[in-house]
Amino acid sequence: MGFLTLNAEHLKPADRILLIRLSALGDVVYALPALDALHRHLPKAFIAWAVEEAAAGLLKNHPQLDELLIVPRKSVQRDVKSGHVIRAGRTLLKLRRELKAMYFDWAIDLQGNLRSAIVARLSGARRIAGFGPPCSREHSHLLLNCPVRAIDPAIHKIDRGLHLLSRLGVPADQARGVIPEPPEDARGTVSALLAQAGFQGGFALIHPGVSRFGSFKQWPAEKYVELVKMLQERHIDVMLSAGPGEESLVRNIAERSTGVFSVSGLDLPALAELMRHAKVFIGSDTGPTQIAWMAGTPTIALMGPKDTLLYGPLGGPHRKIAADVPCRPCAKRACANNLCMKEIAARHVLEAAISISR
Repeated sequence: MGFLTLNAEHLKPADRILLIRLSALGDVVYALPALDALHRHLPKAFIAWAVEEAAAGLLKNHPQLDELLIVPRKSVQRDVKSGHVIRAGRTLLKLRRELKAMYFDWAIDLQGNLRSAIVARLSGARRIAGFGPPCSREHSHLLLNCPVRAIDPAIHKIDRGLHLLSRLGVPADQARGVIPEPPEDARGTVSALLAQAGFQGGFALIHPGVSRFGSFKQWPAEKYVELVKMLQERHIDVMLSAGPGEESLVRNIAERSTGVFSVSGLDLPALAELMRHAKVFIGSDTGPTQIAWMAGTPTIALMGPKDTLLYGPLGGPHRKIAADVPCRPCAKRACANNLCMKEIAARHVLEAAISISR
């Protein structure tokens, strides 16, 4: 199994292409510039995207996609754990039939783990491309038939996906991530929320929560309370948003503050639309933060264990704020004493918010 060379002829104008980036939400956002590069270079190609349920709402009705394919990983896992193995198998066979019916020429694995490589194989695509190690995990490169020689993984995750496409003949110049325009119902929901909040002259949107998997990237609630007070002292209204399972955290912050407006239960298109109305967005290194800056809202990312060169917003007027602690960055998946988050000072976040607010 040889590696593709830079000068080989690869993607063609009328190819049928499957992009695979299943999860997590932030990583799906990081893959949007790759979609843009592909769409610009091959406007007549058929482009589909395989994604898991949690991030699918962000890609629904995307103007650069011809098809969105939902990979029901969680339902399959639930069936397996509850002993319904046959039902899980039927679900996978149904997915395989749906994928193969698309007659893909290419499956491009932007994720690089065993789960995504299996989906690529299930697609029946004639060519399956992705990185070899160290940019792949769980020996997933063994399922590729068009492996691309890995690059130094110490580049931003957006650039990693663009580099993969460049090795397939797709230029990455001027690639940008496109967040779809919201449907009418999402615009109506946000308009009603803004009218209810009654803010005058814009507001700071703070999303305090992180995923359960990324709980070690959580900035303490008391820090958010301190920041809310500082913003309000400078006559900046504050709105708090909560994702699924984050309601108690937001309620805790709101109850210890005064005059804040809280929202929860928004789907991803509505959340993205709300972000577009904010004068500044503040959150940890998590999916909603990546949506905010790619949607064009001035964004402050509170960076904990992750390397700021590899993750977080790119370009201006965004800011990445990290604590000066000797143990960061690190590759841990959990931490009992996440000093990298606890040591981020609210006054530094405030200064950044004032400097980039529109």
